Amino acid sequence: MFGVERELRAAAAGLAVLAVALPVAAAGSEPPWQRLEFRAKKLFLSADAAVEFEASAALPADDGCAGRPALPASAARIRIESSMLGRRSQSSLWFDPESLKAHIRVQEERGSRNRYKRYTFCHGSVEAERATPNAGQAELPVGEWTHRYPLVHDVPAGLTAPLSEPSVLLHLVGRLAALPAEPGAASSRTVPVFSNRQVLAVRIDRDPEPVPAVPGFSIAGGPPPEELTLVRFTLTPVAVGDEGRAEDFELLGLEGAIEILAARELQLPVSISGRLPPAGRVTVRLRHVELRGNQ
Repeated sequence: MFGVERELRAAAAGLAVLAVALPVAAAGSEPPWQRLEFRAKKLFLSADAAVEFEASAALPADDGCAGRPALPASAARIRIESSMLGRRSQSSLWFDPESLKAHIRVQEERGSRNRYKRYTFCHGSVEAERATPNAGQAELPVGEWTHRYPLVHDVPAGLTAPLSEPSVLLHLVGRLAALPAEPGAASSRTVPVFSNRQVLAVRIDRDPEPVPAVPGFSIAGGPPPEELTLVRFTLTPVAVGDEGRAEDFELLGLEGAIEILAARELQLPVSISGRLPPAGRVTVRLRHVELRGNQ
């Protein structure tokens, strides 16, 4: 146990990919799915989320980083829509699916909380633009909100892996689940991510023993597999620096250490478990998947 803790702290300090890092699927590959629909229910809580993946999408115009190389014209995009506790959220992340490097993330929330966030991942910093509506502006388009302010978040020096973002991990665990693993041998990978205004090192541990299961969700766009092979991943965030807080790691609204079961045959997460204030531990389960088919 203490050896694992030392490894986690070392990964956080250096933000390096561990020596036993898992390789990622071949370049140019894309998952067989294009849309995932999730739901969580616990006591009074009901939450829905949809995740869409595009292999190539045009990046929005951006001039947030002075003196940096131009962003690519297009990149992979993960788009997430969610509804929970009176809030509706839409976010898009443009990223490199091979290196996991994040380029731009845009998020808009409406309902009980109204706010807009845009992050541009620069060299050595993350440039942010945030906005909230002043009185009488909540129903207006975000571009007409007048309370706007920029922020600059420094990225620790010596980053040995490109800075990523938590939503990329939904894509990554599916790809890692599709890879063969040595029987009885656990494997890990550490990814630096920007979450809640700070850089965290997220260690992804893969359980060496897969679990057979019957699909518990509907499938459109292709034939369903007769049986799924589920691979368990544990995501453990580690703070970087004295002011970092591992508790600030967030994925689909879930916080802290997160457990994901991913289906090897479909390269997708089927359940995601984590802490969701104020409900405590919550599991978000896959309800429906749309496959890419012959597109």
